[in-house]
Amino acid sequence: MKIINLTWLPFSIFLFWVFFKIGMVFFGGGFVIIPIMQTELVNHLHLLTEHQFVDGLIISQLTPGPVAILVTFAGYCIAGYWGALIATFAMFLPGASLMLILSKSYEKIQNSNFLKKIVDTLNPVIIGLLIATAWQMRKITITDKFDIIEVFIAFFLIIRFKTNPLLIVIAYIIVYMGFR
Repeated sequence: MKIINLTWLPFSIFLFWVFFKIGMVFFGGGFVIIPIMQTELVNHLHLLTEHQFVDGLIISQLTPGPVAILVTFAGYCIAGYWGALIATFAMFLPGASLMLILSKSYEKIQNSNFLKKIVDTLNPVIIGLLIATAWQMRKITITDKFDIIEVFIAFFLIIRFKTNPLLIVIAYIIVYMGFR
């Protein structure tokens, strides 16, 4: 029989609380949570380095369920397998609980003007959070003039020609591998 290490328990509670708090403001899609996670895990608590966070973000975008992957990756980097489990459970507990509660009264609130005003107010805030995150991550990801050119090419292709981002990623991988 394995004895529980009691020094692990306070850290587990701390880790649960950190991801539970992040999960409390997790609405509007996966990209909304990125700046919040970065601020909390990298800047405030220093549980992850900027490189670890960007690596997790990149890995998570290559898989289905990117938020779940990013949270699990962050938890694993912080505290191994148990950290991954605790972080993932804590992150999705508030949203799942809220959905269970709201689903019972969905018919009543679906046409609520108050709810529509809240959502309309949050859209610009979400865009601001995404821009702030991109600005912070530029220090790690954009290191020379070729990176700047790549950013503008990708931006141009997406905005002007509505190119599928997956095609851009695949093209860059092929071009990059050709120059290696």
